[in-house]
Amino acid sequence: MSTPTTVTSTTTPPTTPTPAPAPTRPTYPLGWLRGLAALTVVSFHAYQRNRAGADSAWPWSGTAHQLMLGSDLFVDMFFVLSGLVLWLPVARAAESGAAQRPGRVMLQRRMARLMPLYLTVVLLVWVLSTPSLPGHWQDLLLHVTFTQIYSDTYIFWTNGPAWSLAVEFHFYVVMALAVPFVAAGVRRARTRAGRLAVVSVLPVLCVLVTVAYLSWATLSGQRTENWSVWFSAPSRAADFGIGMGLAVLAAAGVRPGGRVRAGLGIGGLGALVWLVLGRPITVAGEWWHPMYAAAIALALAAVVLHDGPWPAWMSWKPLAWVGGLGYGIYLIHEPVMRLLAHLGALPEPRAGAYFLLTAVLVAIPSVALAWVSSRTVEAAGLRLLATMERDGSARDYYAHVRH
Repeated sequence: MSTPTTVTSTTTPPTTPTPAPAPTRPTYPLGWLRGLAALTVVSFHAYQRNRAGADSAWPWSGTAHQLMLGSDLFVDMFFVLSGLVLWLPVARAAESGAAQRPGRVMLQRRMARLMPLYLTVVLLVWVLSTPSLPGHWQDLLLHVTFTQIYSDTYIFWTNGPAWSLAVEFHFYVVMALAVPFVAAGVRRARTRAGRLAVVSVLPVLCVLVTVAYLSWATLSGQRTENWSVWFSAPSRAADFGIGMGLAVLAAAGVRPGGRVRAGLGIGGLGALVWLVLGRPITVAGEWWHPMYAAAIALALAAVVLHDGPWPAWMSWKPLAWVGGLGYGIYLIHEPVMRLLAHLGALPEPRAGAYFLLTAVLVAIPSVALAWVSSRTVEAAGLRLLATMERDGSARDYYAHVRH
């Protein structure tokens, strides 16, 4: 093997300035919350299934029952996290005056992650529960178009938890449509404060929409069983707005000290407990959802308004693993519960803590199926993402051949 020869030039070529590396963006260790939330929802639905007797009495009473009913705050947490995650890059670009990534890219990337499993579960459950065609074709049409939340009859028909995905889809579209308006406003703003004000408009509007909507629903005497009223997109708009507002604060560089963040975390968790224990089991209790969202955001601020490092337990691999399966567990567990009940594999409804056995029997196959989905169905969505660049353009797989 010959030794390469080093050629020394007597002239020094002009140097090209090396571009400064892009500032690193913190990645918040919050994924485990989705897994925790999903498993809590599994427990609540097992609790709900164990209502027994002629009067459908709940398994527990008193404070324990109140705490179980309060577990629906974890759905509000899903919405807050979605608002935070999706609006954060928009807020960061607005704060710096950088070009916005097109809104359609935000929508495409989100749907590539969520649609494959959503459609698979909806279609599979609908087909298996339809003995003859055309069946309840309206139910299928509403679910595949994310419009089941407008129907009191079909909102929970094929897959109950899917209502929250329908609500999320509405806000994915709203945020995507808002991006060009934010970009236009940012271009006209002359100061950093002006740019932050522009990107704060939609979060504020979302909160105002919920306040106005809940005021109308309460004053007009809407009944508790009017599911399409209380589980609608306007009723949860504040959840997304509050998460988006937290994203704006993070992008603005708000970084309180350690003691303040600890106070925010403790205060947010304490407020959640206080809200759960004081929530009335009436229509008025629907006002608790935006208050849940505010308390959740307060607790999350202890993590989000910080550039790290964070406590090591938040990145603990088992927690991260369950967190990565959270979406699958949440969407799959109800069909699993219905199948196990049909097969007679679940204990009969009764009072006491027996619902925990139901929760475990449902959680185990749900986690297993969510893992399979993450390696197959959901992975297909990720492969679709790999066909495009981050700006939405088609990926050029042959660029290396032409250079």
